[in-house]
Amino acid sequence: MESKEENIINWVRDYSRGELCENSKKALESFLNESRENKALFNHYRRLYANGRSIGFLNQLNEEKAWKQIQSSLSKSKIKTRKLHIWLPYAAAVAIIAIVSTILIKQHSSKIDFSKDYNFEQLAQQGDISATITLADGSRIKLVENEKQLISEKDGTQIAKDSLNNISYTPNTTSSEKLLFNAIDVPRGGEFSLTLSDGTKVWLNADTKFRYPVKFSSSRREVYLTGEAYFEVAHNKQAPFVVNSHDAKVKVLGTSFNVSAYDDQEFIATTLVEGSVQVNNLGNKKLLQPGYQSTIYRGRDEIEIQGVDTHLYTSWVNGVYEFENMELEYIMTQLGRWYDVKFFFTEEKFKHIRFTGAFEKENSFEYALNLIERVADVDFAIKGKLVVVGRE
Repeated sequence: MESKEENIINWVRDYSRGELCENSKKALESFLNESRENKALFNHYRRLYANGRSIGFLNQLNEEKAWKQIQSSLSKSKIKTRKLHIWLPYAAAVAIIAIVSTILIKQHSSKIDFSKDYNFEQLAQQGDISATITLADGSRIKLVENEKQLISEKDGTQIAKDSLNNISYTPNTTSSEKLLFNAIDVPRGGEFSLTLSDGTKVWLNADTKFRYPVKFSSSRREVYLTGEAYFEVAHNKQAPFVVNSHDAKVKVLGTSFNVSAYDDQEFIATTLVEGSVQVNNLGNKKLLQPGYQSTIYRGRDEIEIQGVDTHLYTSWVNGVYEFENMELEYIMTQLGRWYDVKFFFTEEKFKHIRFTGAFEKENSFEYALNLIERVADVDFAIKGKLVVVGRE
């Protein structure tokens, strides 16, 4: 008799291939209707399978123990789920993580109790995650979560915020050509989206600063980014759209792309979904095609280009972080921004553990840690305001 885990694996495989027979379809529908946890579990593994990730490793696990751990991670209980020792041969990707109190943690890392049941949810997202908009006159207005707001610029432009945290601009047609700038500051743990005066749509990730004109000039559209944003640029042959990020410039006419340019990472990555963009770095220019990513290392004029799965770098727009062949250090940096926490690694080797997986933003912080624990063979603890990554 097949276990529940084996059923899920078979359903995911057949569903993804379009080979689900009528009996299996009914069984799957019944399973999904049983509980929210069942739906979350099926969708999680379906995402992994759809992106070429192996779920066959579940067959190696003790079935009863695995099922209990999966259920535990989906529940709201604070019981710590223990890791499963599995080795997964994933390739690496490099990133930088900024951690405070390093010396203090190093001195006391041997005293950290990884077996303790920590309240990770209490640590995550304790602060205010509301974004702030700075108007042309320098006044700052808090953008209240899930509430409608109407703001007027001094040139008569109307700035409307809806209950879904999206801002749109309605320019005053009689205003002068003088550029007035607004800026949105999205804190760690927050997110925001806006529609610029030309119809361009922008999604802003956590810990991002974005500066832009209230109304663009007739010949040029230029914005400034520190952090991460996804753009769907309105086409305009007469007015190129330029994203400035540190030393890099991304120039487009109309296209969809992602730019990651955080202050605490040494690289600027531009991922093109459709259309074409020109990447300019300290005078060096390269044209990017869909399905490719350019990487610029700050202070160097080279531009590296490689083919990538663009979904991995843009899924955050839909509330999902997907990782494939990525080092734990990079993943912790991303999750740290999303949940507004800081991480510290007790040993260098833990930074380079490789991981493939996916998290929805609606999942709890503890859910994400439990999943990493099971797959990556690490433990988590709390020291002060830091989440410590190590091994028991």
